[in-house]
Amino acid sequence: MSVYNDLKKSLEKYFEDVREGSFSYKRIEWELDNLIYPYIGNFLATGDLSREEARELFRYCEERLKEFREDL
Repeated sequence: MSVYNDLKKSLEKYFEDVREGSFSYKRIEWELDNLIYPYIGNFLATGDLSREEARELFRYCEERLKEFREDL
């Protein structure tokens, strides 16, 4: 399995857990900015992800964060 697919599955699981938990929008935003985005960026820097794959993962996170915000 590719790094992209592994990361996508992990992100899907993360956002499922967020939906079920009592996470605030600010906490999710903080985790994305300080934990998840740098992690994705690391794989981009090492060449394990292409620019397009990283862009898709970032876009996915932003869309899910927006959905969470709209549901508040």
